[in-house]
Amino acid sequence: MFDNLRSSSLLSHLEFGLVGLLVAAAFVKTALLPWPVIAFALFFVLNGVLTRRWWTRTPLDFPAAGLLLMLPVTLWATALPEITVPQVWRVLNGVVFYYAIVRWCVDESRLRLLVYGVLLAGVGIAAFAPFSVTWSTSKLGFIPAGVYQRFSVLVSDTVHPNVMGGNLALFLPLAAAVLLFDWEGTSWRERTLTVLAGVFMGGVLILTKSRGAWMGVALAFGILLLLRWRWWGAGAVALVGGGAFLWVQNNLGWETFWQTVSTSGVVSGIEGREEIWSRAIYMLQDFPFTGIGMGSFGKVADLLYPFFLAAPGKVPHAHNLFLQIGVDLGIPGLIAWLACWFGVMAMGWRLHRSAPSGLGRSVGTGVLLAQVALGVHGIFDAVVWGLVRSAPLLWMLWALAASALNLYLSPAKETSREPASR
Repeated sequence: MFDNLRSSSLLSHLEFGLVGLLVAAAFVKTALLPWPVIAFALFFVLNGVLTRRWWTRTPLDFPAAGLLLMLPVTLWATALPEITVPQVWRVLNGVVFYYAIVRWCVDESRLRLLVYGVLLAGVGIAAFAPFSVTWSTSKLGFIPAGVYQRFSVLVSDTVHPNVMGGNLALFLPLAAAVLLFDWEGTSWRERTLTVLAGVFMGGVLILTKSRGAWMGVALAFGILLLLRWRWWGAGAVALVGGGAFLWVQNNLGWETFWQTVSTSGVVSGIEGREEIWSRAIYMLQDFPFTGIGMGSFGKVADLLYPFFLAAPGKVPHAHNLFLQIGVDLGIPGLIAWLACWFGVMAMGWRLHRSAPSGLGRSVGTGVLLAQVALGVHGIFDAVVWGLVRSAPLLWMLWALAASALNLYLSPAKETSREPASR
């Protein structure tokens, strides 16, 4: 038995390290996308043979299986396999990374390491921004253009500011939740690192001028204050919201405000978004069960549903996360992904309400509010799906919630905490 336990621990370390390393490498080089899946399959067999533990159950098992079942369908439906195949691999990378993390994260010390690993991933993405983002200086001009002139793009595959903003919006709620719900459980070094990570990611988020990401983070932080302090939090939210309302009314006027927020270029303006969304809805109506194939939105739209406000080749995706997933995988795929998303929010809420430690509550709250930010930003863009190289990182956050749930609130754990009957 002890040999099996030692084998399981060693294999989980090796699996987590190798799969994680390969997933990160695949962000840089697309040709490496199959390798995380191959490595996971190898460790899956080794775990089963050596330890008789083939699987670690999580609440996302069935919806993730539904999502995986739609991948052969999208490969069959696509007319552009050269675009679809890499995106299918990214979904698979996210799923295998999720299960490698859950198998590895079996105690509180590893969970804490995972929390700071997630925050480090967010810092890494933010640190990449000055060299990769094509910054916008034409909208929301309160940031001097000279700030952006200090940055130089050093990569050929550049990043849109909305993509950078949407990714950072996933990590900021976790940093804030750790500070508010696990302050006593962290050392001064951990607090300092968390503050520095949050400030750095927040600064880059402001520079992106991503309005959808700003709104998502603002809503997440407002809910965070309510969850932490209830009435004091409600007062703070009301004070900040009321101050912002009066400032806009007295300094800008609402007409100028809405023009500033809702317009800036053809694609980013509200009229452009509405046209793009209408084309996505047409595709869902015409291909409801199979979708059109991952990544082929732009080509299919230009061919079958041409735009009036955008030139051919200018709109690569649906600019809405939920429509994009439905267009790519059909309504069954969208249902499976939504089941994952709602399942993660349910896990986060359970941890927030019932986890017996500050670490568990901070993980649940942070992951829950990250999904809120994702949903708000997802109305306007699709940054954690398909074309985006960092798409598998969303599964890292989901694995954080699943690991904490298995650690604190699995049926066996809850039973062990029940008082003995008299």
